[in-house]
Amino acid sequence: MAGAKQGSARRSTTKAGKGRAAKPKAGARGAGRGRGAAEEGGLSATAWALMALVLIGAITVLRLTVNAADLIPVHFDEAQYWAYGQELAWGYFSKPPGVGVVIRVATDLGGDTLFAMRFASPLCHAVIALALFALGRRLFDARTGFWAALAYALAPGVSVSALIMSTDPVMMAAWALGLLAMVAAMEREAAGRDARLAWAGVGLAIGLGSLAKYTMLAMPASAFAYGLFSARGRAFGGMMIAGGVGLLVLAPNLLWNAANGFATVTHVAEDADPGQGYFNPLKLAEFAGAQLGVIGPVVFLAILAAFWHWRDWVGDWRMRLLAWQTGLLLFAILGLAFVTRAQPNWAAPAYIAGCLFATRWLLISGRPRLLGLQAGIGVVAALAVWAAAALYADRAGELPRWGDPFKKMRIAEPFCGPALAAMAEEGAEVLLSNDRRRLSECMFLGGLGWDEIAVWNPEIAAENHHEMVATLLPGDSRLMLLAVMGDPAPVVAAFEEARLVDEHRFATHADRDYPLALWLVSGFRDYDTEY
Repeated sequence: MAGAKQGSARRSTTKAGKGRAAKPKAGARGAGRGRGAAEEGGLSATAWALMALVLIGAITVLRLTVNAADLIPVHFDEAQYWAYGQELAWGYFSKPPGVGVVIRVATDLGGDTLFAMRFASPLCHAVIALALFALGRRLFDARTGFWAALAYALAPGVSVSALIMSTDPVMMAAWALGLLAMVAAMEREAAGRDARLAWAGVGLAIGLGSLAKYTMLAMPASAFAYGLFSARGRAFGGMMIAGGVGLLVLAPNLLWNAANGFATVTHVAEDADPGQGYFNPLKLAEFAGAQLGVIGPVVFLAILAAFWHWRDWVGDWRMRLLAWQTGLLLFAILGLAFVTRAQPNWAAPAYIAGCLFATRWLLISGRPRLLGLQAGIGVVAALAVWAAAALYADRAGELPRWGDPFKKMRIAEPFCGPALAAMAEEGAEVLLSNDRRRLSECMFLGGLGWDEIAVWNPEIAAENHHEMVATLLPGDSRLMLLAVMGDPAPVVAAFEEARLVDEHRFATHADRDYPLALWLVSGFRDYDTEY
């Protein structure tokens, strides 16, 4: 693998100001370390490290403080992951078990609150930023590590991600630590020392990250591609150790999938189904535009520019390593967006190495001021998101929907509040709905278990975990509180007894409201009932 031997690398040049300056030789790690203050931007490595720790710590404390204020309603995805954690298993229909376990631990310690459920998210992003600093210092110098860590920590998408709990922070923290362990393993090999334990650490990170989200598998794929095409040495024994350990950690989830028709694997494949066709330039433009907000315009455009100017860095094995860890996933998702569709966060893991790749290229190409611009944009974006969250938390009903960054999360409380109250007042055993998103939110807000919900699912076949474990089946005689936002008639007609409890509209914003119908039903017959 990379860095197996120390040696000279091709000298390359780049434009700096009005002339052309020779770049330092690529070779041993931390090529600029120990060469004096100028190499570190006028500061010592210790000073850069101290600044990184203070700033990352301050950002994390601020994010935890905002989360503690409960300004943002529950998101149906994080409510779903909370529900996963209430019934621990080695797998679920749409996701591996990792995030459910993390939420379960946090809420067992801190209670079933939004703050506890989201507690790990800011911490994971802090771990990623710290790992980036350590990686940048190890590969280049402390100055590079500092700016890469700050570019990531203040990225607009990271500021939003830290406000909710999702699969990405957990998986990406494992990716960052795995990449750091991989560089450490390569250094040990280059020094002729035993690297087996370090490679096992890489495998552990791969396995744990994959238990959070399968996108983690792009990390070893990128490492293999680097070793195959771009490394200075060919030593795949370490990656075999990493692969074996990773497979061992992931094995229980694979066995769960085998016992459940490979539900998660199938769902992941179906999630990228082209559907509308295979040529979508507008979707590509939409996705690329979204990346300017996910990681910030400076880093995203610098990544593209660095790949365009590949001759500037191709002689440096460290940059080649980062390029593979960035480009394989990023360009794959860009391609996916072109042929079908892609969610803005699908390429997020590429920005772990991508922040360091972009930072180093900006520094060696004489554009360090752009890194300050990236940080400034991130600060403004974070303040804007926090201000909007505070404003809409108290006055959403008086404000337009378009200005609310969390508009899709405003349905949960006005839907679940009346439904849970009616369920308790009427003595219903089960909350029934045709919308698993609303059921997830009500499970969290009401502390309901899987045996206290039912999903209206005429197709019977499962398309999500709720339908897999809680589909309403013929002959169910339990007393249920039906809560729907559409026409309740097809559902009501399928029960032997039904009584209207409440019917009204609720507003989430000044310009948006929704219908809500609550019925008390019992004696479910069948989905084929004529009405």
